[in-house]
Amino acid sequence: MTKLTPIAASLLACFSLSAFADGSISGTVMDKTGALSGAKITLIGSDGKTATNNQGQFTLNRLPAGEHTIRVDYLGYPSAEFSISVIDDKLTQLGNLTLNVDKTTLEEVVAVGYMRRGQMKAMNMQKESDNIKNVMSADGIGKLPDRNAAEAVQRMPGVSIERDQGEGRFVAVRGLPAQWNSTSINGDRLPTAEEETTSRAVAFDFFPTDMIELVEVSKAITPDMEGDAIGGNINFTTRRAPDEQLLSVNIGVGDSEKAEGGSHSFNVLYGDRSDDGKFGFLVNATAWERDWATDNYEPRREIDEDGVAGIHRLELRDYTGTRATYGLNLAGEYLLDSGLVYAKAMYGTLSDEETHYKHRVRYNKNRVELQHIYDELITEMQGFEVGGEHDFNIDTRLEWKLSTYENTFEYGDIPNAEDNAYYVVKFKQGVDFDGDVGVRNGVDTGSGLIYNEIDGGTDPALDIGMHLPNNWVMDPTQAVLADVELYGIDIKERDKIVAQFDIYHQASEQLEIKAGAKYRSKERNASFYDKFYGWNEAEYGATPTLADVANELGVSLTDQPGRSDYLNNFNIDYQQHFSQVIPVKELKRWWVDNKHKLTFLSGDSEVVENGGGLSRNFDLEETHTSFYGMATYKPSNQWTVLGGIRATQTKTDVNGYVAVQNDDGTSVEQEKGGKDYWSVLPSLHITYHQSDLSNIRLALTRSFARPDFGQLSPGATYLEMENQLKSGNPDLDPTYANNLDLMYEYYFDDAGVITLGYFYKQIIDPVFSQSYQGTYRGQSVTVKSPLNGDDAWLHGIEFATNSSLGFIDDSLDNFGLSFNFTLMDSEMEIPGREDNVKISRQADMLYNLAVYYDNGDFAARVAVNHKGEYIEDHGSNTSLDTYYGDYTSVDATASYNISDNAMIYLELNNLTDEPLQYFTGSEQRPNQIEYYGIRGQIGIKYDFF
Repeated sequence: MTKLTPIAASLLACFSLSAFADGSISGTVMDKTGALSGAKITLIGSDGKTATNNQGQFTLNRLPAGEHTIRVDYLGYPSAEFSISVIDDKLTQLGNLTLNVDKTTLEEVVAVGYMRRGQMKAMNMQKESDNIKNVMSADGIGKLPDRNAAEAVQRMPGVSIERDQGEGRFVAVRGLPAQWNSTSINGDRLPTAEEETTSRAVAFDFFPTDMIELVEVSKAITPDMEGDAIGGNINFTTRRAPDEQLLSVNIGVGDSEKAEGGSHSFNVLYGDRSDDGKFGFLVNATAWERDWATDNYEPRREIDEDGVAGIHRLELRDYTGTRATYGLNLAGEYLLDSGLVYAKAMYGTLSDEETHYKHRVRYNKNRVELQHIYDELITEMQGFEVGGEHDFNIDTRLEWKLSTYENTFEYGDIPNAEDNAYYVVKFKQGVDFDGDVGVRNGVDTGSGLIYNEIDGGTDPALDIGMHLPNNWVMDPTQAVLADVELYGIDIKERDKIVAQFDIYHQASEQLEIKAGAKYRSKERNASFYDKFYGWNEAEYGATPTLADVANELGVSLTDQPGRSDYLNNFNIDYQQHFSQVIPVKELKRWWVDNKHKLTFLSGDSEVVENGGGLSRNFDLEETHTSFYGMATYKPSNQWTVLGGIRATQTKTDVNGYVAVQNDDGTSVEQEKGGKDYWSVLPSLHITYHQSDLSNIRLALTRSFARPDFGQLSPGATYLEMENQLKSGNPDLDPTYANNLDLMYEYYFDDAGVITLGYFYKQIIDPVFSQSYQGTYRGQSVTVKSPLNGDDAWLHGIEFATNSSLGFIDDSLDNFGLSFNFTLMDSEMEIPGREDNVKISRQADMLYNLAVYYDNGDFAARVAVNHKGEYIEDHGSNTSLDTYYGDYTSVDATASYNISDNAMIYLELNNLTDEPLQYFTGSEQRPNQIEYYGIRGQIGIKYDFF
């Protein structure tokens, strides 16, 4: 028989017939398409049972010698029984146990379609887990039109995402801020690097779904998991070496409604094993290139003397770009006589070359600006891990892993390699606006602002006027160069070494013990600047106009891409006022030829030398050292109790800058800060198996969230004239949460499910940005800094169901419905606010609804995903809170099996062209609205073997 070794930690739930028994069996549960995760293995006539791991493997320990029968149960398939022989003090290899095959005809007993197969795997793994979790397999991911890791998990109960240019980026669990959740790959938190975010949340738009084998969302974490996960942990497991040779190729092409170009994708998956089965490897490479476009509408607001948010400028942004995502996953393993060793390497990158024309109508400065923006954003992640799993005897196993990861963000070589940045060339032209500027409730307030109708102004929310003279168009011969901006960010975060050791021991037939340690050494280097340059008229004459620059470059002015249909769903024709533009790629040459004619504008710029952007310039070193112990006790078939404790030390050292501004100028000094603390995190998980198909689960856990990197920066600027210090706070305490979770689950034989749960979180020491009186250099000053605030709470309910409609009528057996929703509420106190408020970024409602059809050859699905509005930032009162608006997307997918090896598919996203929205207090005060259009792709997937 094939030599197989148990691998995953989920194989530890083993029972025995006698405390003196010492025989053991192992094997793999399969169907015709591959391994089956979450299959339940029961020794007939005893309490001995376990479940298969992610690779379909299982082990049963402490069995008496002799002949026995085991039963294998897997939701969606008929149960099967197998005869086994157990030998004292020996591990008996059973080989492959195949389900759902008629032994006479070798045909499938139950016809299983593409979509249903993924649902079955997820439901079985969820049912047999020892904690509250949701699971999505690679098959489940493949049935939805989701192209990156963030988008894949938005369909799961209680999970939501934040988007960038219409694509998923950050992931949140149960409506909490993304940085209060943990996202990991193969159990390791990844370093973070993102353009504007200084939090610990990982932007997963660089990570393609093709590299994912399994996703597990743990709502209640166990002691063997990293504890910095207040909302929960989302773990992406990458593919590993297969049991037999495989080669699969997936090719797709697509289009986007707003973009002038299309898209194409390619994925290849190849793996094999040696003839003796000991060595296995896998190569998974993926590429996805696509053109995109966005229509963006941004009324920028400021607060007038009466506390009303008026509009000081209207920004009309027209984006086009090309994104490229590349991924590579390499895996290899070698089976030893009593275990295995393995290695994995992964690489993912997102490159986004962006063209952006921005028209800014500045009511309070009597001018209109045209910005030419060109940049390339590059995020790059790479990681390597090596590990082993070793059986000391049939009761004890050691697992170890050493890893290293690196994540970087930088701008590409625009305008050149020396000055790589977000490159902006700005032109301006003076104008006299009409008499509506400053008018509120029929009175000219003199504020220079435009007011929405909700505030007594003249302008509706979606049709804010430009208030220009009739037939006014920016004149290229009158629009003069305002300035050139180079906005630079460079972030590198590296987990230099991550070391993990876990030991498992089956102490008795009912008790399993697990203990371990984990160490991480991390460094983060962040640099930032925002430089402005103006034309040097003293040496080089009059400032050039838009027409002059075009003539110097020898290019013709042209309409900007997408101009003809920009915001064509609005009642106002904004395009009629737009000037023609210079193709942004040509402006790279202009910078090289004219850089010496430009003068650095220190007063407008933010650089370390003048005390600007100090909180974003720092170097950090941090170590995490954790120890844990846990036990799983199963007194009977009805009860499972998992309990334990984890202790984590976090030691942070951070170097930054402090700037002192006075009449003599600005001086900058280096500043150091640090923090060293232990987090003790007990947890208890109790599962009552009411029947073979139902569970009642209770979890009491404690978790935490470390302060964001940007909050820990000691960077500060002291404004002597205002006697004010703006700073970070390296002394911040972590935020803790005491969590209660209660869940009822009922499963159907056809792999359907109904779950209903309640959760409550007491949140201790959340971090807020606050103003307070402090001391600096021995004197009292007003400090603006992040501080730990008063406690907060959040609670909610979750409901989920997924089932075939065959229970209504047999003719509907191929139709199915999945639905889940999460309702939440929270409360916290903010200094200066009389009323209690909701936690930032906590939505009241999340839901997913999908209707599907799957007859084994043809499958189709329409999915609706909804995330309710939430507060992005708290203002001084309710009307000044800024919100992220409701977002409801509608997507569809269909596939057809041409043969046993070939499948064609269709993917459609954003069918209703749902806009992204931010607003102040009410949707009638929009701050930002973006439209992305519909996008789609068709392709073919072919499995050679």
